[in-house]
Amino acid sequence: MNVLHPQVQQLLQSLSGRPAPQPWEIPITAYREAGEKLIALAGDIDKRCTVNDFTIPVRQGSVTARSYRPPVAGPVLPGVVYLHGGAFVRGSLDTHDRLCRKLCVRGGFVVISVAYRLAPEARFPAAHHDAADATAWVSEHADELGIDAEALAVAGDSSGGALAASVALASREQGPPVRAQGLLCPALDATMSSDSVQKYKDGPLLTRAALEWAYGMYIPEFDDRDSSLASPLLTQNLKGAPPAVIVSAQVDPVADDAQRYGEKLTAAGVNAEFHEYEGMPHSFPLLAGVLDDGDHAITVFATELAALLR
Repeated sequence: MNVLHPQVQQLLQSLSGRPAPQPWEIPITAYREAGEKLIALAGDIDKRCTVNDFTIPVRQGSVTARSYRPPVAGPVLPGVVYLHGGAFVRGSLDTHDRLCRKLCVRGGFVVISVAYRLAPEARFPAAHHDAADATAWVSEHADELGIDAEALAVAGDSSGGALAASVALASREQGPPVRAQGLLCPALDATMSSDSVQKYKDGPLLTRAALEWAYGMYIPEFDDRDSSLASPLLTQNLKGAPPAVIVSAQVDPVADDAQRYGEKLTAAGVNAEFHEYEGMPHSFPLLAGVLDDGDHAITVFATELAALLR
């Protein structure tokens, strides 16, 4: 696939000696462990922010969370609830720790990373409920977290982007007040109707088969997949939605999800900043340690999200 950026080609060549098995070929625990082994590709650990772990009560128990506070003056700062990617079946506070640190420092805002429940142990709409409940809790406890409740965003990558968008859209009627939504390579259509799903069905890093498997793990009932909750892209009315910063990868089965969502927001009169990176694969900001565009995208994302919150 010569459309790939040379750095991506080099990365894929370095990984070719140890090809990863398909997710359905191994136990889910092994698939999750394989994801944890990719953490080093995210780059250096930014140690300039203050980090704390805690728990957040949700409607079905509690979830773990991690706060990141930047080294900037002021007792109260804008806040971002971050929902990690991982196809609803893997990902953790640790897999996205380096990304959240960079967002925190470069954006100058508090980041609250949330470890929502994963499929197949917790199926739809469990992760969506956790995301909504955690965001509401952060809003309610903004003072003790040092966050300006009127300057709160939701953000996420891949499946986490779908959760962030669903929380942002629901906030119009249900609250809490969400000032902005930030989406990195979001997977926004569980029906997989975007043309890019077929165009880039062979990946790299995300294939149509893997995407279909993941949706099967989290949303096994097909009738649920075209709901606005499962597929924010299919929401009919986007008027009044929070403004968005959207970063997309060109060589990605869900590339068109991001573009279509941005276009629909714009058509509804919502400010949507959209950036597609040529030659990049799915979730490339998580590969910022080896892809220059990944690091650049993090800076753009953090800077523009911060601008929406100030």
